[in-house]
Amino acid sequence: MTQMHTFYPNSPLNFSDEQINIDYLKQQLNDFQQWSVTQFKQNVDIDILVHLRSHFIDELLQRLWCYFQIPEQVSSVFKQNRIALIAVGGYGRTELHPLSDIDILILSDYPCAKDIEQRISELIRLLWDLHLDIGHSVRTLKTCLQEAKNDITIMTNLIESRIVAGNQSLLDELRKHIFSDKIWPSASFFRAKVKEQQDRHKQYHSTSYNLEPDLKNSPGGLRDMQIVQWIAIRHFGEEFLQKIAHFDYLTPEDIEDFKTCRKFLWRIRFALHSVITRYDNRLLFDRQLSIANMLGYQGQGNTPVEKMMHDYYCVACNITELNQMLLQLFDETILELNPKNKIYDIDEHFQIREKLIDVKDDNLFKKDPVMIMQLFYTILLNPQIIGLYSNTIRQLRSARRQLTTLLSEDAKARSLFMKIIKHPDAIKKAILPMHQYGILTAYIPGWKHIAGMMQFDLFHVYTVDEHTIRLLLELDSLKTESGKQRHPNSSKVFAKLSKPELLVITGLFHDIGKGYHGDHSEIGAKLVEKFCKLHELESRDTDLIIWLVRYHLLMSVTAQSRDLQDPAVISEFIQIVKSEQRLQYLLCLTVADVCATNETLWNSWKQSLMRQLYETAKRSFDSGINQIPEQRSIARQHKQEALTILLKQNYDEQKIKNLWLDYRIDYFLRYTTEQIVWHVQNLLTHDLNQILVSINPNPYHGGTEIIIYSPDRPYLFATVCNTLNNHNLSIHDALIITNKKGFALDTFIVLEPNGQTLQKDRHPSIIQALTKALQQPVYKGVTVKPPKQRLRSFLVPTQVNFLSAFNEKQTYMELIALDRPGLLACVGEVFANLDLSLSSAKIATIGEHIEDLFILTDKNNNALDDNTCYQLREAIVNAIELLN
Repeated sequence: MTQMHTFYPNSPLNFSDEQINIDYLKQQLNDFQQWSVTQFKQNVDIDILVHLRSHFIDELLQRLWCYFQIPEQVSSVFKQNRIALIAVGGYGRTELHPLSDIDILILSDYPCAKDIEQRISELIRLLWDLHLDIGHSVRTLKTCLQEAKNDITIMTNLIESRIVAGNQSLLDELRKHIFSDKIWPSASFFRAKVKEQQDRHKQYHSTSYNLEPDLKNSPGGLRDMQIVQWIAIRHFGEEFLQKIAHFDYLTPEDIEDFKTCRKFLWRIRFALHSVITRYDNRLLFDRQLSIANMLGYQGQGNTPVEKMMHDYYCVACNITELNQMLLQLFDETILELNPKNKIYDIDEHFQIREKLIDVKDDNLFKKDPVMIMQLFYTILLNPQIIGLYSNTIRQLRSARRQLTTLLSEDAKARSLFMKIIKHPDAIKKAILPMHQYGILTAYIPGWKHIAGMMQFDLFHVYTVDEHTIRLLLELDSLKTESGKQRHPNSSKVFAKLSKPELLVITGLFHDIGKGYHGDHSEIGAKLVEKFCKLHELESRDTDLIIWLVRYHLLMSVTAQSRDLQDPAVISEFIQIVKSEQRLQYLLCLTVADVCATNETLWNSWKQSLMRQLYETAKRSFDSGINQIPEQRSIARQHKQEALTILLKQNYDEQKIKNLWLDYRIDYFLRYTTEQIVWHVQNLLTHDLNQILVSINPNPYHGGTEIIIYSPDRPYLFATVCNTLNNHNLSIHDALIITNKKGFALDTFIVLEPNGQTLQKDRHPSIIQALTKALQQPVYKGVTVKPPKQRLRSFLVPTQVNFLSAFNEKQTYMELIALDRPGLLACVGEVFANLDLSLSSAKIATIGEHIEDLFILTDKNNNALDDNTCYQLREAIVNAIELLN
């Protein structure tokens, strides 16, 4: 790399008074930015570029300070009043990226005279006019010290302050007070910053492995490094790294790691700030490829991003370990917050220091790597242990790097692993830290392939390995009170499992096949089979685990993307599952998998679908695997149950039966008893020649139910979808029924964008909008909106698939496409244009794409022939292409 002789040739100190105007200065700032990017692409050391930008801004501010004739000291009614322009925060560290905030403090002994205030205001106004992101404050020394005492953020900014222009002695006095014990003593500052870090981590789900991480604020990001710097500077002063190095605990390698990690993150951040126009530190999907290319990562498709993000996660993990070690160092060795701590022996290898486990021999793991597994088993046997002592972390880091074979190749290690996963606290107290400290990579075959592995969709929010760990944590939560409240059905089933540890192995391997090419479920099944045999599991347990890994998506896909009223769907599902035991394990695994995918994914609607499928399958197993009720029996049952309820509510039996004369058997088959009752309650008090729109005040299985009673006509489905889309509602289910008199009785299940049921105060406006739309004599067409910005970087080829159906008179069409506003209405238009009838729709939005199921017939109520299917596929693909 080019070294320190790199410099920018045009110093702002040389600008003439005539050149100090907005146009010229903007041009100079733009020229400097372009020059910086060019230097970056030529691999100039990132440290140099970051400091050079700070130096350039220094010279610009110094020149402007002189231009506006702001003196170092002015006379006042009190005495000589010193004034200084001081860099604070990141600018105070001389670290400026292209879009970084430029934080400055204009400090004086006393309030400035009006003419000086005017000059300072003109200076600040010019900086804003130049579109520099200036964070400024104008304070007296007394006010500054008082605010620093009251606000840890201001105190933190001042710790790294330095003079840019003006009176140096004033800054010296400020720093003398700042570093005294009267304002934020080391111990208080330490506790406040650690609490601040803990709160910040929670905002990012306490993981470094988010798919769109924040380079600055995510765990393992730049802020974690800065926290360490601030605490150390507050205690040691500016030369903290050199002073810390005198402690035997921190090695030169650790310090070099610290610098290397910072350099890596700086390069990514510099590239990010070079490709966006507004300040941001998030590595969003639509930015990742251009950043990876700018950093020199090569390959086809998403390969450059995969390589870059893998390196990022390794660095973030390294920073997390360094951060934890250094904070413990400050706590235990430097600040001596708990000087009376005693050391307790556990056994000949381990001891406890303030609830943290420590090794007695620093070479323990290197001499016998199996002791790494013993470490985590020992944690489980001692409930008072809450984590790893800093020295233990360091020894793990060192030993981990020297391993040449997997730990699972040793029989003693395998024995310890099986003891670990059978322990009730295994997941939180052993498996989770094994993941955090890289031990799962050292133990499980194939884990290294999914460690830090990206998932390029908006469905997942974590890397493959982090998602896997969160699945295990979700399983663990089923034992807790909060888990029982959130998942009442699954938690009851989980409590009945005879060997819950089998789900731990299943969870660890369910997505491990994503690290290879091919069907990840099949690959995972083969890998887990070898793992189970190596660990000598019973053949029956091995078979169950293999089956669960192979079919871990079965329940989710069936419940969310298939017609659960279709006996063929249920029949196919139970033929694959084959036993109630498999069903129980599969339910717990599926719920945990969905919840671990995305914090916002699970809702009452999905819960109801899972419960419905589970209970239907369980009833089939209870009565015999082939005993699926036939359709007419189900319809008669729904009809009789609804009549019984309505008669108890004093509705007229003859009026009910007269109403039902207009409906065929499919109405009573596809609607539940509760829905039929609600329909009658609405229709018997309504003029059946008029349009009716009604919203059920009670949530239907976690969704809001809207019924539409209207003369059937082309574009009815498209009209409703378009209207609901315009009101920012997502459709999750639609059931389309046309009675013998040509009136449609359609039901739509909708949710708010956050996955919640429709707010009741919105009911009237939705009813009014739908009624108005349905009364329009002519269909107005889809309201086309541009796709959301986050969706534009995803390529989802449109797929139209025709599935086998139980009812030979119907055609099942599956649509996979990029999600976007107006899509359902667009599809509805195609159905109407081809004179097709829609009887049901199952809508599933999975991140950036949809997987929808439509049940269709032609105008003669028959299944679609091959030619019509071909026309339909072509029409949908073309229509969606026009939308794009």
